[in-house]
Amino acid sequence: MKKLIIMFIISVSVSYVFAQSNVLTIEQCSEMALKNNPQIKIAEGTRDYNSSSVVSTRSALLPQVSFSGGWARNGGTTILGKNEFTGSYETYSTGFSAQQLIFDFGKTYSKLNAAAYTSDAAELDYQTARQTLLLSVQSAYYGYLQALKLRDVNAELEKQAEEHLAQAKGLFDVGKKPQFDVMKAQTDLANAKLNFIKAENTVRLNKLQLENVLNQKLPKDVTVQDDFGMSKPDISLEDAYATAMTNRPEIAAGRNKVDATKSMVTSAWTANLPAINATGGYNWKGFALDQKLNPSWNLGVTLSLPIFQGFALDAGLDQARANLKIAEGQNESVIQSVKLDVEQQFSNVIEAKERIDASKLLVTQAEETFRLADARYKEEVGSPIEITDAEATLLNAKTSFIQANYDFSLAYARLNKAMGVLK
Repeated sequence: MKKLIIMFIISVSVSYVFAQSNVLTIEQCSEMALKNNPQIKIAEGTRDYNSSSVVSTRSALLPQVSFSGGWARNGGTTILGKNEFTGSYETYSTGFSAQQLIFDFGKTYSKLNAAAYTSDAAELDYQTARQTLLLSVQSAYYGYLQALKLRDVNAELEKQAEEHLAQAKGLFDVGKKPQFDVMKAQTDLANAKLNFIKAENTVRLNKLQLENVLNQKLPKDVTVQDDFGMSKPDISLEDAYATAMTNRPEIAAGRNKVDATKSMVTSAWTANLPAINATGGYNWKGFALDQKLNPSWNLGVTLSLPIFQGFALDAGLDQARANLKIAEGQNESVIQSVKLDVEQQFSNVIEAKERIDASKLLVTQAEETFRLADARYKEEVGSPIEITDAEATLLNAKTSFIQANYDFSLAYARLNKAMGVLK
């Protein structure tokens, strides 16, 4: 019932958002994904589990109090001195017992430190999962936006092909153009229709990809806010490195995991040392419930020292040291990967930005070429092949411009992810 109520509330909220507008922003997509995506729920569960482990480990430092009660029926022969008694009797008992760790040479504190570091690392792993999800959202979002723009371009070229076919038929009907021009225009229109059909399917596929990341079905006529071409703040490679070293959660998580394994090495070594505990209890015992139960109590101190455990303690220490070596190596590997990631994404941002400028000029030139080819054909001095070439050039130029904008937006998002500041 609780799950149904939550799903209803989310559904109503999403419906309200789309009731206001069928344009979906990237902030709305991120919010939906963080609420609905199962991967973030797994990361949250792992984080909460490790947080509970800290409480569980800390409990060993606190008093351990328990209550017990029992009933037993005994039978047989009882010997008291020279006398023998045969029969059965009942016993009733109840009471409390307590135990408190006094000192174990830091064994429990080492485990507690390890649990705390592991919990902190789990929180950072959650932040990593969160940023990974946000990157997936932006990738799907920009992919859908790119598909919509390419569909619009193909729709425009299909319309232009229809207009050209009408021109060719008109000129053919008055005897100014051969039938070849009409057939060529019909072929160009057929190709434009095929390209538009493919573009429509690409839109559907990218919408499905976005819905999968959001774990939310979107309205049929939904679109996304066009933020291609929006200015992004510039950043130097040195600043990107510094930001990544400070904010990338994997790096901080790696340090915590190293510290956790160091604490486990200490705990494994102190396992060879004694532990001192205080014990006590108060009990009542009797032979019938209608009789008075006799009280008794106990209080004492116990010392336990492992002497020989079949070399298990030595093996545990070796394993802890091996885990520390693994954690240190993994931490170094993460740092190397982060540096490479930052450099690669920074380079991709620069390259995509340069392609935007180049392809923008290419679009302007292609539009002018198409305008001239169309004008020449209307003046009956151009050929249909010029129109076809101009349309193909214009399609390629606009596709390159849209692709460059998509690559830049995604590369910038990946750079923010590489720096650990993606929001």
